[in-house]
Amino acid sequence: LHIKVEMFDTPKNIEHWEHFHGFPDGKVAQAATMAQDVNHDGFVDLPETEPVSGTTMVPLDADPAKMNIPNNTYPVADGNGYYEYEIDVPLTELQENFKKAFGSTDLQLDKRVVYVHGVPESIKLPDTVKGCVMDYDTHTTLPIAAGK
Repeated sequence: LHIKVEMFDTPKNIEHWEHFHGFPDGKVAQAATMAQDVNHDGFVDLPETEPVSGTTMVPLDADPAKMNIPNNTYPVADGNGYYEYEIDVPLTELQENFKKAFGSTDLQLDKRVVYVHGVPESIKLPDTVKGCVMDYDTHTTLPIAAGK
């Protein structure tokens, strides 16, 4: 499986988590919009994306097939906010791990959405923004872009 993501104008000089999200039952995922900002704080955080986008499924990191979400091997934007992520993923290994996590080898990529996350620590986020994952705070997990 060949994956390529090219991003422009992201927050500069920081790592950007990116994943595909979806529903294990095969429901079609949609990218969240400001309509999902249920607490009206001006941010659509991970908990608010889940009703329309589902759960985090596969990381687009240094080794997507391992499906190890929290780590420090995601792309880092340069000083202009640009990065390109391109990788060949061993499909059999990814399908095996996907089946362990979600009960099927069928990735159903046409039913998934891709999220890119990450804002600088210098941004003051309101306490209402949620989505910490292990030792990673909401600056790491806050979505900044989504696409089908």
